[in-house]
Amino acid sequence: MLDPDPESSPPLKRPARNSRFLITLIVVMAAIVALQYSARPIFAREQTSMLWGMLTGLFIGGFVFGWLKKP
Repeated sequence: MLDPDPESSPPLKRPARNSRFLITLIVVMAAIVALQYSARPIFAREQTSMLWGMLTGLFIGGFVFGWLKKP
């Protein structure tokens, strides 16, 4: 049956359920990047830019795909 009233239709966007996981992943990545600048880095210096790229991609991708929301 067709509903002529578009106001009463249910929203088609599903709620973000994986935002806690993404926030945890971003915090872990930020800690790894911070450790790169300590006296004993985890990875080689050549990989620091790759780690920054992964952190930035997680953050921007979280907003693009709606997993993170602006308060």
